Amino acid sequence: MKRILILLAIVVTFGSCDKNFEEINVNPTKPTQLDPSTKLTYIQLYTAGSGYASYLFWNVIHLMQNVQHLNETTYGNAFLYQTNNTHWLFEEQFKTTVKNIVDLETQLENSEAPTADVDLAIARVQKVLIFSRITDVYGDIPYSEAGKGFIEGIRFPKYDKQSDIYADMLATLESSANTLGSGGSSSYGSADLLFGGDVAKWKKFANSLMLRLAMRMVKVDNAGAQAWATKAISGGVMTSNDDIAYVQYENNANDGGPNVNPLTKCFTSRGVNQNKISKTLMDFMKDRNDPRISVLCSTTDGNTDPALQSGQDINDFSQSSANSKPNVNIFGGQLSDGSRIVIYDAPFFYQTYAEVEFMLAEAAERWGLAGGDVEGHYNAGVRAAMEYLSLYGHGVNITSTQIDDYLTANPFDPAQALKMINEQYWVATFGNANETFANWRRSGYPVLVPANVAATYTGGKIPRRLNYPGSELLNNSENVQEAINRQGGDLLTTRMWWDAN
Repeated sequence: MKRILILLAIVVTFGSCDKNFEEINVNPTKPTQLDPSTKLTYIQLYTAGSGYASYLFWNVIHLMQNVQHLNETTYGNAFLYQTNNTHWLFEEQFKTTVKNIVDLETQLENSEAPTADVDLAIARVQKVLIFSRITDVYGDIPYSEAGKGFIEGIRFPKYDKQSDIYADMLATLESSANTLGSGGSSSYGSADLLFGGDVAKWKKFANSLMLRLAMRMVKVDNAGAQAWATKAISGGVMTSNDDIAYVQYENNANDGGPNVNPLTKCFTSRGVNQNKISKTLMDFMKDRNDPRISVLCSTTDGNTDPALQSGQDINDFSQSSANSKPNVNIFGGQLSDGSRIVIYDAPFFYQTYAEVEFMLAEAAERWGLAGGDVEGHYNAGVRAAMEYLSLYGHGVNITSTQIDDYLTANPFDPAQALKMINEQYWVATFGNANETFANWRRSGYPVLVPANVAATYTGGKIPRRLNYPGSELLNNSENVQEAINRQGGDLLTTRMWWDAN
């Protein structure tokens, strides 16, 4: 309820009409600015996505199917590898988080509060999180001029090159981490939904995001990737599951907005047979006797026994079958339906310690960083990826014995280091399709076979990005067309800067 009231306050404040009455229209008894903490709460709630429609189309129907985590049976054959509804992430984020994070940044830059510097550093790390999620899906996007329509009157922002965006995001993370390590405090407190105003955790998150962005560049700028990875690791990244960056949502089935987990809202709003675990993912886990099957998945009748489960082929768009086994439905609803992660108050994970350990393993393999202990970091990543699922609550618990057995049965093979590291990354980022899709493109793992419809729509290839919105082509045509020409087309198969061939 508290969050809902906050959101209503923001809607009223930002939605009010300014007729330029200036002094006549100013109420001296009310503040002309919202408190920074109120703005941060709003921004953090909207960063993952606001709810059913928008999140469903770009995340579930496109990205989660592209990486073959899911097989969406209702719209799959109408949307898979097609350009329908690829615009939702872009349009939603620019009208919610982008304009408000830029406003918050400007407010704090002009603040004389004793905590302003640290609060600003936190806001800037959040800003990098927001923009990285957008640019990694679309490529070149408005960045340096984005969100400045009210502040500077820039109604049609230019599209910055992704290489320039990355350079600025990395520099921002470096300066923010330095500020966060200076010993200052934050005023956000519990309004900060990620870390409760814990400055030390924000510093670790800043460096961990730096490591993520550094690893993105390995195909296009290996030396730069190594330099930034070195800087991130030496600055101090996540060291346990206590450092995970996530938002804990509320248990309210009637909430259609950002107060409940957006992934859960998508699937509990739909029929029981509409979202199936892909056979690609299920086979990968079953071949390794992965204990995560019983946490992530269930049959359509709610049974979590791995022996009864099998995934649905990416080319099969049917909702039902004479045999219930292929109809694995992880997103049927509450706990009674089987899956133990599909709950309204489920957390949404932006970056986990498991991801960090896998990146450290890769940095050790590529450049001898992180002590050169590839296997140690790999094993730590697998363990963390299974243990952090307990944050869902509701009895979710993969035991140390189960993890030990898994690692013994599936030992690390140095000759297959990059393959094994990034296949585990693919499983560990389930639910955060932005990250899964990005890491698959830059690493090449797992090796995925395109669905049959790719021959018709994408020249036999799995998409590498999403298309720009038609609204941008209509309203900001000159700038978006420049970006399209620069990138080589506005196609699902167009490769962005860091996704070089």
